[in-house]
Amino acid sequence: MIVGELRTMAVHELRDKARLGIAYAQAGTPVMIFQHGEPAAVLIAGDEVARWVAIEGSLSALHGLDVYPELADDTSSLGSLLAGRERPSNAAARRLARERRQILEIPRTIGITEIQRRVASILDEVGEGRPTAIYSSGKYVGFFITPTEYYRLRKLSRVVAWFRTAGLELATADVPEIVDFVSRFRDAPGTATGSAVG
Repeated sequence: MIVGELRTMAVHELRDKARLGIAYAQAGTPVMIFQHGEPAAVLIAGDEVARWVAIEGSLSALHGLDVYPELADDTSSLGSLLAGRERPSNAAARRLARERRQILEIPRTIGITEIQRRVASILDEVGEGRPTAIYSSGKYVGFFITPTEYYRLRKLSRVVAWFRTAGLELATADVPEIVDFVSRFRDAPGTATGSAVG
């Protein structure tokens, strides 16, 4: 999970213990990889990537309803945004549309043994913004993303939690559920005070 405990590994540790790093990620503990003393990449589980791809789809559906939760200053203003009382500027919505979402990009795929042979060049590619998927035994077992993308997702985790508390699970909701949720939220009397309960 993105909001879970974060472990750290140096490049040489990852080279020698790639399977251990992947095991941490699959157990829900992201692993920050350091190269030359600086964060170079974050290793997360394949299931976590699938979850965030679904969340990004739900956020896109909300954008279609003129709701931009990523632009909220804080979760306390999400009720007002959802109710339609606060609206982002057109410029802010356009900026958000242009923002890179590395989690949605097609990753380069490598095998676990490739990590051991060329970890530095893999991390350089990730640092240039190209996500990398690790494939083993017929499935994606981990993904390398940039630290910037990791922190973007971590910040969005608060938005995801707010919606879950309000009754909408962004990781599993389909478009009709999202439309119904927004309609019910806007029609509910509690939205006048920005309540998260719809």
